[in-house]
Amino acid sequence: MVDVRAAKKQARTLARARRRELVESQTAADRGAQGDALARAFLTWLREYAEALGRADLAGLTVTAYEEMPTEPPVSGLVRAAQEVGMRVLLPVTILETRTLRWVDAAGGSPADEGPEALLGVDIALIPGLAVDPEGYRLGQGGGFYDRALPMVRTGVPVIVALHDHELPGSDTAPVPQVPHESHDIRVDGVLTSAGVRLTRQPH
Repeated sequence: MVDVRAAKKQARTLARARRRELVESQTAADRGAQGDALARAFLTWLREYAEALGRADLAGLTVTAYEEMPTEPPVSGLVRAAQEVGMRVLLPVTILETRTLRWVDAAGGSPADEGPEALLGVDIALIPGLAVDPEGYRLGQGGGFYDRALPMVRTGVPVIVALHDHELPGSDTAPVPQVPHESHDIRVDGVLTSAGVRLTRQPH
């Protein structure tokens, strides 16, 4: 029988090592260019998604994002770009005591105003992750915060994970070709790289 917890731990070690190698090889200009490319790619896909919903533009839509760690794909520019086109961006605040996420408006506000139920009003969820496999299984950091949060996302809302280009699911360079998972693990709908958004399945 496969020890999924041990397999996930090993996969995290591999993914984190590859990310450190990448970031250490990047210049500030490289990382800035990556951030710009992620913002353009995400907004391009968002406009197509909004059009499919029958919306004329992106104003009024709500998306989640996050403040990236040093080795994560740079999404801060994406947050600013989303705000500039009139979107509301929610950022997570970790509550260690309950291992849950609360949410704060990136434009300013108090986490106390945005409990876990804030996800019920989200139109697109952009979340972090170390890897995603072709079936949509996501490898997180191991804290379980998003495992507890994602069930609050409404049916049909796409959940997208931001990844570095070398982490594209199914590619030869993906550090984790298959994410160890159990029956209760929640699948995501797609990934964002500088090349664009690639769906692993249709949002459920």
